[in-house]
Amino acid sequence: MPDVYKTILEAIRPHLGARAEAVLEEGLKRLGKRPSELAPADGAQLLKGLVYRELQARMRPEEARRLVEGVLAQMEGQGTRLAKLEQGLKRFGIYVDWPEVARLRALVNRLRQTPDPGLLAEGEELLEALEERLEEALLRQAKDLAHLEEALERVRHLGGPKVRRLESLVETIRQAQGEGILAQAEVERARSLALELRKFLESSAVKAPTLPEIVFETQEAPPETPSSHPTDVFLTVEDASELEGELWVDLEALSQEASQRILALEVEEERRRLEELLSRYAPLVERATVSPLLAEVQALLDAGTPVGEKLKALEEAFQEAEKNLRAEKRARLIQLEEALRLLPLPEEAKLPLKRALGLAEETLEEGGYPDLLPLEEELWRLEEEARRKAEEERRLLQEKEALVAELEGKGEAFRPLREELKALPLEALPQRLPEVRARYAELLKAQGEEAALRAKFAEAAKALEALKPEAQALGLEERVAEAETLLAQGSLPDLGSLRKSLEDAKAQARRKALLELSRLQALAERFRGFGGEGVLRAIAEEKGKPLPDPTPIARALEALKRRMEAKREELTTRLTGFFGAYARLEGFQSETSRRLRPLLPVLQSAQEKLPRLGPQGLLQVEKTLGQAEALLRELEREREAAKAVLQEIRGEELEALLGVFDQGRTPAQARPPEAPSGATPPGEMEGDLAPLRLPGVEVLGYLGEALPLPKEPLEALVQALEQLDRSLGQTRGPAAILLGEKALVLAPRKGRTLVALLERASLSAFLLELAP
Repeated sequence: MPDVYKTILEAIRPHLGARAEAVLEEGLKRLGKRPSELAPADGAQLLKGLVYRELQARMRPEEARRLVEGVLAQMEGQGTRLAKLEQGLKRFGIYVDWPEVARLRALVNRLRQTPDPGLLAEGEELLEALEERLEEALLRQAKDLAHLEEALERVRHLGGPKVRRLESLVETIRQAQGEGILAQAEVERARSLALELRKFLESSAVKAPTLPEIVFETQEAPPETPSSHPTDVFLTVEDASELEGELWVDLEALSQEASQRILALEVEEERRRLEELLSRYAPLVERATVSPLLAEVQALLDAGTPVGEKLKALEEAFQEAEKNLRAEKRARLIQLEEALRLLPLPEEAKLPLKRALGLAEETLEEGGYPDLLPLEEELWRLEEEARRKAEEERRLLQEKEALVAELEGKGEAFRPLREELKALPLEALPQRLPEVRARYAELLKAQGEEAALRAKFAEAAKALEALKPEAQALGLEERVAEAETLLAQGSLPDLGSLRKSLEDAKAQARRKALLELSRLQALAERFRGFGGEGVLRAIAEEKGKPLPDPTPIARALEALKRRMEAKREELTTRLTGFFGAYARLEGFQSETSRRLRPLLPVLQSAQEKLPRLGPQGLLQVEKTLGQAEALLRELEREREAAKAVLQEIRGEELEALLGVFDQGRTPAQARPPEAPSGATPPGEMEGDLAPLRLPGVEVLGYLGEALPLPKEPLEALVQALEQLDRSLGQTRGPAAILLGEKALVLAPRKGRTLVALLERASLSAFLLELAP
């Protein structure tokens, strides 16, 4: 293993000086390690973090990046790094519809053929982005799983093949979540099925199935066994869905309240589907064929109105836009390839762009979206190089002709030089013309034409002074110094060559800056919704400048990264506080606690994934945590109000109610009170309460009727609950009191108080049936 500390220190000391050791010491403190304990992975963390930020303050961002990449390559051979990319591709290869996976596959294929440090670094950044995206997607899947588990509990008592299929799908998703794998198709099917069953349940119109129980088999004929029930129907899995039929709800036949509940379910599911579409097709949201329909769908959902077929139309618009985008990129690639082929440059000059175009085409074939802007800029640079080459040839010919004409007016002493100049071919001019000018200057001096010579020197000095600032800014200080030395020695410098070098340097600097801006743009895209939009606008403005400067963009992104880390620490603190507060309220049951319960596994998963989440994941966690904290505050208020009211209930009345169970008698054995004279006739009451007589319900009736429960404690409890309603300023629904394995339910119903005693296992189904 290489000495990681020594390798990094030797690489950065020429750039940071004495500061290099201080930076590494700070990094060691954060890692809690000594220099001899640093592994390559630790060194990579230091280089990409503290060292990179420090280098950015001393040099251009792209130079700092190249230095870091070089040290990484030195610490770890390319073969090992490529193996890591291949391992990552194997892990993410199942997500074939992710454009980043397509790009990674194309990069790995190219790196297997030709080593390239730049492509290797891009692959590692891409792998990091994929890790981030997967963690965010797993967080969404955890939320989906919690939603589906709650929906399953609501509909489980319905029974039947659809409920069993939902149970199977939920179990599959649960296993995938535990293994860190996305089960996208199963989630979509399960949510669709859960919505169908929830709508059917909320309609309060659930009927017994008209088909016999369906038994799924993989064979066409039923087995010939004596135990086969005569009403069993055996189907193949392929035919089962056709015979199950669709659950349907007639909204017009329902009350307005029931219809609104069902519409709310539809809107909630459509919002989730829209989020999935926006996550999948994020690069296409601003396409002209998509944005108007997207705005309409978002406006309807914000207003709480179901969008129905418009959501499907939006998905189709996204798919069509994706197809069009691919076609546009393919057509543009063909144009670029043809333009490159026609350029009058040597093949070796065109080879890098030719390879990059091939990689872009492979990315497109794999299903990704190659960024063509750097390729277009590189083609533009080559076109400029071809143009400058042609202009340089014209300049040299013009300079030759001008010098020949000038020599024509001189005496016989200049004739040999003139003839030699006339005979020079075009390809020899770049090397020979400076030599001819120098000899011409010597002849002028020898012939006593010092005035003309001084004029030429003055003209050259003035031209050099004008070129000097820009040349020095582009790193051509040595060329400027050489020209100044020649002037001091009495020789004319080749300013034409310096101008060409200056143009080449400007083109090269622009190309490097645009490549760095493209890399920063990919990073800024991950910060959308987190302040990245401003950085993306700044990148677009910078790309339009003649010589872009990525430095302020890199600093803005570093500021966003620091803000992201601060947000991560804030969420860590809030999550710890939330679970601590919830632990004190965990035993308190209410409708609010039921609404809070599905968010708990999501937040537990978020707490575990928090160190690996990117900006989008942190925003998801913050949103979910905000909802949970609001529910927790509401739950705390309910508990305090309930404690205050329950303290007012007379102890002996509660003891009398509980005494029915403590004395070992069943409620049916307790002496029922006499029915009041105004009681509802038994037949009429039975018809009203018949739907509530579920298995496990032992006592059912209205307070004031003949019930096998003590009347006075029940009335006192109802009064306490009414006082609780007034304290909270709410209208109470059913109240359930858990008494060991039994549950007592008191519920307002048709202006009276319904009393039910039932087994605890039947409570959920009873409350769902009781719901209006």
